[in-house]
Amino acid sequence: MIELEKDERQIVRELCSMNEDAIPSVTAEGRMEKVWVPQRDNPSFCLIHSGNFAYLVGICPKGELALELRELLIKNFNQDFITPSDERWAEWLEETFGGNCRIMSRYAMRTDETYFSEEILADYLNSIPDGIQIKKIDAGLYEKAMNSEWSREICSNFESKEEFCQYGFGFAALDGERMVSGCSAYDINEEKIVVKVATHKEYKRRGLALACSAGLILSCLQQDIIPTWDADNIPAAGLAEKLGYIFEKEYQVYRLGNLENGLY
Repeated sequence: MIELEKDERQIVRELCSMNEDAIPSVTAEGRMEKVWVPQRDNPSFCLIHSGNFAYLVGICPKGELALELRELLIKNFNQDFITPSDERWAEWLEETFGGNCRIMSRYAMRTDETYFSEEILADYLNSIPDGIQIKKIDAGLYEKAMNSEWSREICSNFESKEEFCQYGFGFAALDGERMVSGCSAYDINEEKIVVKVATHKEYKRRGLALACSAGLILSCLQQDIIPTWDADNIPAAGLAEKLGYIFEKEYQVYRLGNLENGLY
């Protein structure tokens, strides 16, 4: 398996464009992820890694290539959520890893800009409890997010504070100086972002995730950027629907067990 340099990503553009899901195309053309192919010339499949997700796109390999891919997944991605692009990849994962993979559900949300109401989003952004402020994430708030376990993931896909400030953007809810909720671009290319949202457990159900997300979507609409949303649970899917997303489907992701001791 060959890891592509950032300036080689066009090799997998056509391969990912044939996939109906938006996220592989965002990650393949984005700035933060890594991409592997079996060969540079007309690759039949690719493995895309972004944050704690790995996407398998293309035609499932056989023989020696299948063994190489299996070893790569075991060595580098046994703590990640592996996402098959179709049923054939799901079958390949289950046949390859058997009882050493755990299956979990996620929820794909469809983005249709005609369903976003700027008036409703603005109401969400302004309807926050007294004492809470919504601010755009800057260098200082990036550091706050990275210093707390609950919020780290909304910014951790960027390699540095400088990279986030240059390419990323997001909004945070502050209680005084304390960050308590946030929504940020998890992955980004010239046309689309993948949205990531998190709230501290003590501040849930106060409309803070809704307000931060509304701020991010409004910013995207102003910049002609498409904000894609993929939910890891039913409440997150419900939040997306309130914002104007449309539920599309439930799908499965895989997490490999530790093949030495059977733990996940």
